[in-house]
Parts: sequence; C-alpha cells; structure tokens
Amino acid sequence: TERSLFCVNTDKTACSAGSCGIEIPLLRYSFRRGPMLYLTNDSLDPAWNQAFEEYVFDHVTEDDVLLIWRNAPAVVCGRFQNVFAEVSVPEAGHRGIPVIRRPSGGGTVYHDLGNVNYTIIRNGSPYDRDYASFIAPVTETLRSLGIPADLSGESDIAVDGLKVSGSAQRAAHGRVMHHATLLYSSDLDALRTLTRGRRAWFTTKGTASKPAPVTNMRDHMASPFASADDFLHAFTDALTQRLGAHHGALPGEAGGDIARLAREKYASWDWTYGKSPAFTYSRSAEWGKNWPGQRTVPVVRVAYGAKNGVILDASFSPGCPVLTEQLIGQKLDLDTIARVLSECGIDSTFLPFLF
Repeated sequence: TERSLFCVNTDKTACSAGSCGIEIPLLRYSFRRGPMLYLTNDSLDPAWNQAFEEYVFDHVTEDDVLLIWRNAPAVVCGRFQNVFAEVSVPEAGHRGIPVIRRPSGGGTVYHDLGNVNYTIIRNGSPYDRDYASFIAPVTETLRSLGIPADLSGESDIAVDGLKVSGSAQRAAHGRVMHHATLLYSSDLDALRTLTRGRRAWFTTKGTASKPAPVTNMRDHMASPFASADDFLHAFTDALTQRLGAHHGALPGEAGGDIARLAREKYASWDWTYGKSPAFTYSRSAEWGKNWPGQRTVPVVRVAYGAKNGVILDASFSPGCPVLTEQLIGQKLDLDTIARVLSECGIDSTFLPFLF
C-alpha cells in the first residue's frame, strides 16, 4: 500500500508533513543496497519526463535506479497543492509555460534548462523517511566539482546559506523515490515570478509552498562550467561513478506506455488543475473600466468557490448577474474563462483578476 508523506490535522484532512504544525513520528526507510541502473532520458518535455519517472518507479523493480534529466521551462507543483494558489497561472499561460503536477508532496518549483533534476529510486521497506542518505552522495559530488554544497534543513541543499535544491519523496509498494532540483544557471527572475503564488486571496487546505532565498550554483564557483550542458555532463559522470551505477535501458514497448501516461495524465487539465483541493477566492481588483450595466467602475470585488477546479458559486460587487451565471460550472481554464468574459462584454484584461 502506498504511504504518502502526510499527517492528519485536527480537521481530519490530509496535509503535507508538518504543514499543520502537528508533531508526528517520521516514516523510516530501510534500503536494500544492490545494483543501481542509470537510465538515460534526453527528453526536455515536462509531461513525458514525469511519465518516464513514474513508469520507471512502477516497472523497474529489481534494481535501484538513477535518473538525471532536465525540463524545458515548466512549473511543477506538489501532489497535494492548490495550483491556483501557488502559481501565477495567467503569467505562465502568457509565457506559454506548462504547469505540471507531480505525484510526490512538497512545494512548487520552477524548471528550465539551467536546472538539473535527479531521481534516485531504491527498493526497501517504507519505515524511515531518510532524506539525508539520498542527498549525501549528491552534495559530495557537487563539492568534488567545486561547488560548496551542504544539506540544509531536512530536505534542501544550500550553497553559502542560499537554497539551490529542494527535494520530495514518494513511497509505494516497497519502493522509495527521491527527486530534487539543482539550480545551476536557472532564470531566477522567472522562478520568482511564476512561483510567487497568490495565497493571500485563497482559503484552501492545499499544501503551501515555503519560499526561501535561492541562488545559482554557478555564481558560487571559482571556475564555473561554461554552460549548463557542461555541468550536466560532469555531474552525471561524477554521480554515476560515486553510486556505482551502470547504464541500462527500458524495453522497447515502454515508449508507448510512457507516451500514453504523459498524454492522459501529466499533460491533462484534470490531473494538474482538477486535483487541486476545494477553495474559496476573494479579492478586490482595481479596474477603472466599464462594467456591464454601468460606466467606469474603479474597483470590482471578486469572490467565488471552486472544487476540482470548477467554479461552484460566484459573486461580484458591483453585481454582474450575467457573468455570475455564466461562470458557474466552468473549469478554471484560461481559454474557457477568457471566452466567458468576451461573451459578457468584459475587457480581456479582467482575466488575471479571476486567478
């Protein structure tokens, strides 16, 4: 049976471990030390890469596994998060950057080609949540490359006191998957903009991210690598050697299964947005434009409730019965909401105020 890393708060609702402030014993993982496979994945597609990782976790069960991979720009959220509260959805849409929900807990992260991800999967009994044993060979490898990296807190890596890596875990069927980011030369402005979140406007039981000051490892090296590609290759060579991993390959039929999982799950609205916990949203929007039935309105008050990413009720002040009626039952999808606004004669610049 899968044992996700969560506790139960006084409302009897699931939350990320520790986010409710309740002390609970740590789950403990015991690892069988054995052969380790390194499986190459050169894809940069975020949905494919998430599906590749899940396929390996579920089907490659005889050996421990190492994956090292990168995504094209993407925002990746934790399994139990409210995407709408954690991500600037309109800005991601404007930039054409996909939002992906992963199957592990934790907070929201930003990926691009300046960030390298690693995944370590081990067989074992899920009785110990031990981030340190997964992270130790990574920090040792980074230090061997001239990066002064250290474990920070339970599950982060820091350089000179600034975060360069956050990690999350999933345990199921006697397997433990640990995956993490490594910021080498990432676009930190994009990271901050897209993962800033809008939590002040939301009431939700979703796991909240815990933002921390971040930096790129490149900026703390006496002799930086010429590119993120060079860092990727050096890190891969050094970590596979340190872990004694040998190259392996998936069976030929795996590609079709991974493509189907990527398409039907990780690229789907239902998984990424529809799995968001129920929430209410309320804010005042400085408008200063025409409003249905009125002339210029300086401020519009917006409030609605949603479940599974679908609007259940809505209200506006000044009132707008036509908009209220048309929003109820609609998915919180940028194109869908933009169409509703257009049909109601409301300027498209109102769209960000609904997310």
